[in-house]
Amino acid sequence: MDNADGKPLKSLKALVLAAGYGSRLRPLTEYLPKPLATVCGVTLFDSAVRLCLSAGADDIAVNTHHLADVMEKYALAHGLRLGARTVYVSHEPTILGTGGALVALEKWWGDSPLLVYNGDILADLDLPALAASHANGHSLVTMSVHDHPPTDGGRSVWVTPDGDVKYIAKASDLPAEYDRKTLSQHGFACAYVAGSGLRQYLPKTPEYFDLILAFNAALKAGHKITALRHTGFWADIGNPRSLWETNLLVHKMPEKVRSKILGAPAVQGSQAASGDFTVDRESVISPTAQVGKHAVIKNSVLLAGAEVLESEILTNIIRGFDLDTGFHD
Repeated sequence: MDNADGKPLKSLKALVLAAGYGSRLRPLTEYLPKPLATVCGVTLFDSAVRLCLSAGADDIAVNTHHLADVMEKYALAHGLRLGARTVYVSHEPTILGTGGALVALEKWWGDSPLLVYNGDILADLDLPALAASHANGHSLVTMSVHDHPPTDGGRSVWVTPDGDVKYIAKASDLPAEYDRKTLSQHGFACAYVAGSGLRQYLPKTPEYFDLILAFNAALKAGHKITALRHTGFWADIGNPRSLWETNLLVHKMPEKVRSKILGAPAVQGSQAASGDFTVDRESVISPTAQVGKHAVIKNSVLLAGAEVLESEILTNIIRGFDLDTGFHD
């Protein structure tokens, strides 16, 4: 396959970001790296790797910091099982952030295009289309965006009608020279493909660095960043409630849709009365959960290793990995 200028394309590589603390998802993340949280029995990491592989990235890197040993062991074993040709672990003794993580990977990255995917989201992003758009265009970066800009003061991606990114900033920080009437405001969907030329806007040695600073510096220097709009499913597993809601939402989807999002058939527990306990059809149960006799489970999520006592009644609960949180509408 050739690039638009006739030169052979370098093989696509992928980085799954997995170093973060996942502070908002505590207490689950006190025992488990955030990418190992599960939705319908499938880890976010597994879903991320399958998506990256679908885009043609056979060589996968994973950065680690928080609970690094747990994340490394899982990534090496399951990355290869899922079909990766190689899995490279980039351990960060000091957390480097979304930009510094790329600096630490410079030698491994080389001059290939790099697909970067956040390990704490679940989505049915069309990564093959993202990779193809980057390969066939002339952009330094091709990024996935969605139609839900942040409402918590986060930074939005400001895009022209032609799909060119002009700036990435909070609405209050958008420079005056940009006409908001001609730009659409989007959220960053946490996936992008970057050419190796992005490194000139990153630090020379590994240190904590915000990737968005590099993006905006590249834009200011005249480089092109293209936005590819995603209109499908996208969820940020940011806190226990979002994990609970995402499990129930995905569980209720048709199997074909659910499998597309997870990248594999869901691992389901009991969906109705089963044995000596009762589970309603709104609940999701990990196969490794232990449920006592005569227990009743309603509209709840039991993660791997969860325990339910004999005759216990659970309603609107997420439980597992020492997480035991109730939710009420």
